[in-house]
Amino acid sequence: MSFSVVTLVKGRKKQLQNMLESIKQGSRLPSEVVIVWMEGKSEQSSVEDDDLNIKQIYIEKGTLPLAEARNQGFRNTSFNSVIFLDVDCICSPTVLENLLAHLKQKTITSAFARYLPYIPFSGDYALTEADAYAHPKRAQLKAYEPLPHKKFWSLVFALYRDDFNEIGGFDEQFTGYGGEDTDFAERFNKLGFSFSLVEDEVLHQYHLKYSPPLNYVSAIVENANLFHTKHGYFPMYSWLQAFCQKRYVAFNANKNQFEVTRRPTLADINAVLSTQPY
Repeated sequence: MSFSVVTLVKGRKKQLQNMLESIKQGSRLPSEVVIVWMEGKSEQSSVEDDDLNIKQIYIEKGTLPLAEARNQGFRNTSFNSVIFLDVDCICSPTVLENLLAHLKQKTITSAFARYLPYIPFSGDYALTEADAYAHPKRAQLKAYEPLPHKKFWSLVFALYRDDFNEIGGFDEQFTGYGGEDTDFAERFNKLGFSFSLVEDEVLHQYHLKYSPPLNYVSAIVENANLFHTKHGYFPMYSWLQAFCQKRYVAFNANKNQFEVTRRPTLADINAVLSTQPY
């Protein structure tokens, strides 16, 4: 079965190289890998690989256009089966094959993820998998059975081309970080799609993260308000609450939306740096 892999990247060339190395060690090689760079073309935003058919696309915007980048990546695929991979993923040798084997019409198929506390020197799954940690909120999920759509994540998922088109792709009104994947899940759920996991995994390479993610406060607030207008509830609610408690954000009851009231400084952001791998 021919299939496409789509990944997005901004400033994480080493993680991308590790991901590509892990793909090449897998039991099924993709027919193409579509890389969407969310930055301008340069030596640091380009890769070459003689063993993989790579397409590279560039979106030059100041924001983090995740929804647009996923849609652009999809539009540049050539095959009916499409796997989206986060650039931080190191694939197990069998995860791509298992995702393909369990693809069904109107089903979004995903895999488990464990988290590495570092960026490996290589993408060799066997050398790093013993160091990875399960996410405590996802470790108990069951494979091969329908899961609540809100458990969907865009870290790793597979679907058919016609199904992506029926869902309508990702809503490009969401810009920056947050909300676009939950919106995608709400829309596929309303269309009667199911979501399930295969008994396989990817390893997530470490990157800096903040708890709560003050580095994305403006985008999270804007995207949460947009999401509310579409679906009637606020996503990322624990983050919004944390922002309110720290008085960076307030809820405007008259407008029924959240508003940024104070911009975090670099020192504020650094103070909430998380040491957790997930």
